[in-house]
Amino acid sequence: MYVGEEWAGNVFGYSMQILMGTHTDTDHIHVHFAVNAYDMKGRHWIDNQKTLKECRDISDKLMRKYGLHVIKEPKRSGSITYTEWLARKNNTSWKQKLCDDIDRIVLMENVKNIADLAGQLISCGYEVRQGKYLSVKPAELKRSRAVRSFRLGDGYGLEELQYRIDNKNQEMSLDKILTYSGVQREYAICLRQMQISFYRCPEFCHSVTYSELRRTAELLCYVHENKIHTKQAFEDHVNRIAEKADAAAERYNEIVKRIKEKEFILEHGERYLELIHTQGGLMPKNISELASLRLLKDNNICSQEDLYKVSHDLELLKSELSPRQSEYEQAAANKKTVTAHYTTFIRQLETDYAHYCKMGKKELEEYEASLPKPEPVLDKRFVEACENIPQWAEKVNAKAAEKKHIREQEKTARRNRDSHCR
Repeated sequence: MYVGEEWAGNVFGYSMQILMGTHTDTDHIHVHFAVNAYDMKGRHWIDNQKTLKECRDISDKLMRKYGLHVIKEPKRSGSITYTEWLARKNNTSWKQKLCDDIDRIVLMENVKNIADLAGQLISCGYEVRQGKYLSVKPAELKRSRAVRSFRLGDGYGLEELQYRIDNKNQEMSLDKILTYSGVQREYAICLRQMQISFYRCPEFCHSVTYSELRRTAELLCYVHENKIHTKQAFEDHVNRIAEKADAAAERYNEIVKRIKEKEFILEHGERYLELIHTQGGLMPKNISELASLRLLKDNNICSQEDLYKVSHDLELLKSELSPRQSEYEQAAANKKTVTAHYTTFIRQLETDYAHYCKMGKKELEEYEASLPKPEPVLDKRFVEACENIPQWAEKVNAKAAEKKHIREQEKTARRNRDSHCR
């Protein structure tokens, strides 16, 4: 929070009313600011692209100062505005109709690329500009601004649209599904059935979206890469990741807390030493001030040497902060990823998972039964060993006969010696 206070002071100055709220109950600790746009002298703070850039530059500078992570390439947001969300909810959004038209057009056989898609949109009554982005708007809405396709949501960027066009007649093969086992195979079966519904029968498929297909494919890759074959194994994996993230957050928060304590001690150290070394009695206000500095007493601050030691400890803690933050951010990202996958997994188990599995398993069983049974391939050394068995048997028998002959000779020799002795 102290970084947020410094940022607010650098951005807005210290004559504006600012309310701060720090969220520590999520994997991503962050601060919200509510700012009165007018300062105490009535001057107005301007919110535009220039000041937004200044806000980011100051934030980056503070992150580097404290050894924290700096976002070098911020992701472009494809989220919709509240007004658009409300229009879609009330079925009055032309952007939603545009999404529906794009979904229908990409599945047409004669649409092979983005240029074909743009041509079909024009024939449907849209104005289209194609360049770095695909910008579209209804021709009859003269005053409306065109929308760039990626702002329509997931699956509508240029690369995503081209991928949808290229793969509209493709689904996971049955041969590929046979390479999986356990819950991975079931999920591969579901993915194939969802692809068939989405690519071939869109008029009967209202629950499957591009986003759902993508999430399902990503989930299959995730469980395969992490060798997850059962639901219980998935739950255990989620719990392990969550425990690691919680432990990393605890270590990071502990360092942040200790840094704040050391900074507080250094900030008030001189005054504290002055108070405790005051000759004679303290005034009531000084006693109250001394009580507010109890942290320094708890840390046994008695001299300048103690403050030097605190300063040295603070530098060590700050050097540990960056790796701890990286560890925490990575663990939080892993937790966020596995939570998203597990949420998809549970939601699909509760909806169409069983239906897709039943359809897909029947198809897979029929396909597997139709495959030619491969003839057993014998190891070359095993074949050679079988061919040599008669020769080995003959040698063994000859050896046994030789040993028997030697025993008989020895027996005869003993009898001859016994007869001579008598």
